[in-house]
Amino acid sequence: MSIKVREAHSIFLVPYAAEEPSRENPYTTEMEEATILLFSEAKRRKAGILIGGSEKVTCIAKIYYLFWAVPWEDNCIIIDGLGLDSSNVVYRKIPNILKFVEDLNRCSSSFSSFLEALRRHSHTFQGFRSLKVVSLRGVVGEQSILEALGKALRESSKISGKDMLEQSFVPLALSRRKAEAKAQRMVNQWNILNDDVDALLYAIDVLDSERNHHKEKIILEMKEIKEDYDSRISKTKKMVDRKVRSLVKEKEKAKGKIEKTAKQRLGKIIKEEDRLKERIERLNLLLREALDARKRQKKRYPKRSTTRIDNKIAKCKSNIKILKDRLSELKRRAAEIRKEMLKKINEAEREYRLLIEEELNKIDALEEAKESEISKRSELISRIDTLSSTIESQIRTLIEKKTRDIRKIEEKTVPFKIEETSLIAVPFYIAIFESSSKVRAEVFPPAVAKSYTSTLQRIKRMLFSFSLEARMRLLLGQRFPSLSEKVSEKLERKIESDAPFRKALFKVGMTNNLLGSPKFMSNVKEGIERLLEEGWINKDEAERTLKEYSKM
Repeated sequence: MSIKVREAHSIFLVPYAAEEPSRENPYTTEMEEATILLFSEAKRRKAGILIGGSEKVTCIAKIYYLFWAVPWEDNCIIIDGLGLDSSNVVYRKIPNILKFVEDLNRCSSSFSSFLEALRRHSHTFQGFRSLKVVSLRGVVGEQSILEALGKALRESSKISGKDMLEQSFVPLALSRRKAEAKAQRMVNQWNILNDDVDALLYAIDVLDSERNHHKEKIILEMKEIKEDYDSRISKTKKMVDRKVRSLVKEKEKAKGKIEKTAKQRLGKIIKEEDRLKERIERLNLLLREALDARKRQKKRYPKRSTTRIDNKIAKCKSNIKILKDRLSELKRRAAEIRKEMLKKINEAEREYRLLIEEELNKIDALEEAKESEISKRSELISRIDTLSSTIESQIRTLIEKKTRDIRKIEEKTVPFKIEETSLIAVPFYIAIFESSSKVRAEVFPPAVAKSYTSTLQRIKRMLFSFSLEARMRLLLGQRFPSLSEKVSEKLERKIESDAPFRKALFKVGMTNNLLGSPKFMSNVKEGIERLLEEGWINKDEAERTLKEYSKM
């Protein structure tokens, strides 16, 4: 069943030729038809030894290659009218989000379970589960082709489908419904990718929610621990302060008792020392008196015996020595008492210092316990953050890759807003050549009419040193090189491989054959005259071409 162009409400008709900005004169329709005829004549095979029989140009027709433009937001998706084009997108299967979310939700009441779930899923999002290439048959996805079609759309004029003759188009292989279905398949793939991104973002939201839930619980627990310990520390400080003051008093009392006892003992010794010192002083006085007496006696009575006095002196010295020994012993005992007193005082100081430290340590122990409890929970928060951040980073990496895949699909569109599915009609001239042995076709894609002056400046040679075909190529440069190459390639391949299509295409060409148009030769004559005036062809070529095709 043939597919009718009028299925499209609108057609964006692309003009065949555009003019180079520096071109001196307008490039008219007559010049366009004349150029294509000259081009065809130049490509026509003439009789020769190697080639064999000559060809005849039996048809020159302007036909339109069709693309479906399916609206999608502010862009449009381009579908090849013959369905020959194809584009691929990559689909990467994301990890099981539902299982991840359910695992986290199950752990809401248990921190240890939540931590274990985080450890269990620390590798879940390291990569995609699988990768497959999705073929979008019929979708035009090559960037250079899309850019060319975008430019063509901006240069096109919009007409109603019913205003175009059905016969002037390359036969459509895809109906509007099928084109929209193919476009929808691409949109569906785009939606799937966006759903995957939404699912990954949801996983992050759940992860953040559960992380914050457990962190808030731990922070609340830390607050309660701090308040509990601060209360206990405050009470303990008061108790310790009272106890320390009591111990200080006890210590001072103990020290006072030690000092008092030592003082009493030292007092007795001091009294005894004083008494001994007095006796020693008296004995020293008696000793001096005895010594003086012996000295006087020896002086007055040299021969008289001093035995009695000597005995007295010896006794005094002996008594003095005994008393001094006793005095030294008392001093030694006093020193021992003082030493013992200092030792006992130091022992008391040390004993009470330990008791005071023991009391103060009760506060330090509570402070350390508080810090330990808070530190443990801070470490738990740190572990939650570390594991959660690792998982979130992995998920965001997957989102970045998915986002790139989404952009790649979006790049397979043309930034041109249309309201409804329409056709883009890209013009080509087709020339059919017939010989005794075969029929072949040449395709002439959309062109840019060049300036004669700028062409001469560019080639820096005499124009007529080029063949007629080469000069026509210089005159008509390709307007959409990548698009023209792609369409020409597809048409040639389709013509060669698909006999029914070739027959249908040639029928379209013959139906719109300019060679059979009453106005064609008058248009060609006017066009050739203008080309001759500009200098693209010589007079002989003009006359020969007009003579050859005036016979038809």
